[in-house]
Amino acid sequence: MSKINKNFFKRKIYKILPRNLKLKFLRYLLPAIKLNMDNIIFRTAATPEDYLSAFNLVYKVFVKTGYTKPCKTPFRLAPQHCNRDSRIFIGTHKDDNINKLIYSISIFPDSDTGLPMDMVFKKELDLLRSRGRFIVEAGHLAADPAFKMNTMNIPMLGNKILHQYASRHLNADDIVIAIHPKHEWIYKDLLLFEKIGEIKEYSYANNNPALAMRLDLREMKKNYKKAYKNINKKNNLYHFFFTENSTSIILLDQYFSIDKKLLETLEYLYGFKSQNRKDDTLSQARSA
Repeated sequence: MSKINKNFFKRKIYKILPRNLKLKFLRYLLPAIKLNMDNIIFRTAATPEDYLSAFNLVYKVFVKTGYTKPCKTPFRLAPQHCNRDSRIFIGTHKDDNINKLIYSISIFPDSDTGLPMDMVFKKELDLLRSRGRFIVEAGHLAADPAFKMNTMNIPMLGNKILHQYASRHLNADDIVIAIHPKHEWIYKDLLLFEKIGEIKEYSYANNNPALAMRLDLREMKKNYKKAYKNINKKNNLYHFFFTENSTSIILLDQYFSIDKKLLETLEYLYGFKSQNRKDDTLSQARSA
């Protein structure tokens, strides 16, 4: 039986297991996850070329999966990409001195103009806001199918740099996401997100069904440590996210801002307006 078929049957078995047995089955479901990968680098998009390549990758993947319709301009982006603290994190593969974009994910801090998810899930997000939670949205996720390699290395490195930026740089309370319901088990059982709303039709995703979920960053370390307590180190997500750094990730510790000229270019090309995050005090302190 091929490796792909074995993993397919593992996932099928996992889905029908009682809740109390699922975590015990994780060690058999999860492949080994590498913190460090040869010729793979994850970093912050910093140039217009980085941004346009990321927008194009998201567009191509979203057209293929039916999350957006083909159009004359082959880019997928949101007004919130122009916000000062928003970031795109990209993964690149180096081959013969050529860096190929293989992964992209965006993070949007809450601002006066809201988040992309507010189109459909404003009620759910407003409930978190009313509790004084500073939320950031992760979205526009796309991976080059040729580099998935039937492993979780690429998406997990993407998650790791995302968590680091949200926690260390933005001091966020929660990461929120809108996903297709078929992916709920991955985010709920493996990544420990919780559902915060019911399934709705999402116009921003070509009217596909979507489910809102959140990851409590304040409780994340404790929850991962408990959930992965008895899981082997090689496929233990607590170990992956919290105990060691990755040489495949480049994320500066100090606070920095996106280049002003890049924001001006995006605003000029797409008519978007830059917005600051709602709680701007922390950003000002870090940039001082």
